[in-house]
Amino acid sequence: MHDAMFSPLRRILVHDDFDTGLNGWCPLTPNLSGDAFEYFESQKRYKLWGGPMLSNASFQFLGTHGSMTGLYCMKLATRPISGDPTLQPVPGSMAHALKRMSVANPGLVKFEMWYTYKPEQDRPGIGESDVRAFGLFCDIQDDAYRYFWGARYLNAAGGKMVRKWQYFRAAEGTDEDWGDMGQSAVGEADSKTKTYLSRGIDSQWLGKRFADGTADGFTDVPGGAQALCYNETADKINWQYFSMTFDLTRRQYVEMQSVDKRFDLRGCSPTLVSAFPRIRQLFNPVVFIETDANRRAFLFVDSIVISMDDAK
Repeated sequence: MHDAMFSPLRRILVHDDFDTGLNGWCPLTPNLSGDAFEYFESQKRYKLWGGPMLSNASFQFLGTHGSMTGLYCMKLATRPISGDPTLQPVPGSMAHALKRMSVANPGLVKFEMWYTYKPEQDRPGIGESDVRAFGLFCDIQDDAYRYFWGARYLNAAGGKMVRKWQYFRAAEGTDEDWGDMGQSAVGEADSKTKTYLSRGIDSQWLGKRFADGTADGFTDVPGGAQALCYNETADKINWQYFSMTFDLTRRQYVEMQSVDKRFDLRGCSPTLVSAFPRIRQLFNPVVFIETDANRRAFLFVDSIVISMDDAK
């Protein structure tokens, strides 16, 4: 691991350089409802989300970028379809990659990555406003709660630039207006109970959305406006650094860094919901991207480091 690229905590949990493959990062797929291999009705629309692939970041005019430190990066690609910003994402308009893990020692956890983003170079114009949002979150469950912590960069909505960071915390409201309230998983093995999604789970596509691109699954990072390096033509990319530190013991955010800006998030918390069956000690990091136009949007990730330390 290049010392200049990352600043991890004391214990390295994951170091994924995609020159060596996808390293366990896989598509985010819906839950199967039973032996018939059918999806739960409420989740069928999620089977069209794009999954990860290895890429050398090729573009029509430039050719091959490669990754920041080698040949390959992990690439996420949406389909060329988007919906109105006031609606939940339409099938195919997002892409996700996750790593299915569990964590044994609660404490501080830090996620770091080098990434870049761009729409497909399939038409004239730089396409800066054709990417709606991208980000990182972790799906966590401990002995008491399930919750999502992470960050979303809201780049544009309805073709208008926004350029601000948000963190995963749902606004006040009911489960019923969160959306997709059908059964999401089987219940406990020794009962006939069923499992349903709760407000604050799957914020990346659930909850109310608004014309300016905001949604009630996210809260603005204080001082989180930031213009990222996009470059001047549609075939040029620039790798950028991102990190987020979270306290699993206190269930609170600590800090986020995006390129040269640090954001103090102490005192900020995610939305906690009751624990779900069978996923105790769940630790699933996810990266995602959403398009804002009928044009494929790409997220390229050079490498990822996840590290841990004892809570201070």
